[in-house]
Amino acid sequence: MKNNSFWVSFFFLVCMLLFLGFGGKGLYYSLEKFYKHTSLVLSGVKTEGHITSYTESRKQEKNKYKRFYSPIISYYDTANRSYTLYADYSSNSKEWSNEVTIYYDKAAPSKAIRGGLWYLWFSPFIVLCLSLIPLGLGIYLLKYSIRNMMGEKYNRI
Repeated sequence: MKNNSFWVSFFFLVCMLLFLGFGGKGLYYSLEKFYKHTSLVLSGVKTEGHITSYTESRKQEKNKYKRFYSPIISYYDTANRSYTLYADYSSNSKEWSNEVTIYYDKAAPSKAIRGGLWYLWFSPFIVLCLSLIPLGLGIYLLKYSIRNMMGEKYNRI
């Protein structure tokens, strides 16, 4: 019977650490994106960019291949130097407009992000909301285990 108790405790600990890890990583990722995007929007330079081409990737689903496209965006800084932004997202279709808004850092114009509600705010917000679920479960399990250990300690006295 004691062997079962060990494996239940081990499984409980692993689940708790996984929930805390995934939730913490998602929280860190989304807050970092919010900070980066906010600082570039507030102190960066807004310019227009043009989608010049796409990188194509394929993913096999069942017996078919699906194509995904990531845009490659060209933009110019205030000194009229050209830069390229490789998007960190992809979709299953090409975009209907070639004109996009870009925000870049004045000191380092190669540091840029794509503007727009979805790219700047909505996708990090979704990651934040989804990461709160495992983080909350991990905190609940941690709190439960601490209460359980404290209860055992006080019951022994």
